[in-house]
Amino acid sequence: MWLSGQHKRPADQGEGQVGVITMSGGETAALLDCERRGLQVYSPAGYHWTPKVGQRVLVIQGKGEIPCVVGARQGGDRADAVTVEARSLTLLGDRVEAAAQGSAALRGAKVELEGEIYVNGQTLEEYIIALIMRILGGLG
Repeated sequence: MWLSGQHKRPADQGEGQVGVITMSGGETAALLDCERRGLQVYSPAGYHWTPKVGQRVLVIQGKGEIPCVVGARQGGDRADAVTVEARSLTLLGDRVEAAAQGSAALRGAKVELEGEIYVNGQTLEEYIIALIMRILGGLG
């Protein structure tokens, strides 16, 4: 059928595709142009994120690499709870300090962060850009 030739497959140069998660947990799979299984999930260092079934995600693939999930569409599919791993969590008036190892959870209908967020001395935006550039850097 002539329409089948118009179905777009991921480009070798790292073009991204939006898909829907069909399996989560032990093995991650997403429905893109077809279902892709065994996807790797990337997130900023120090964070652990597992996409939920039905969640819309961005999947990229470098030349000769396994496709990987690099993020989720923001919107109504927010998690009910966010877990932050920490060795200690200290509330100091208007600030919270957390150290690695162990865990602490932020629970509620809404978790809102205001102000600048830093990861290893970089703003969160700078950190995410640097991470994506590292991932895409091997695409030449």
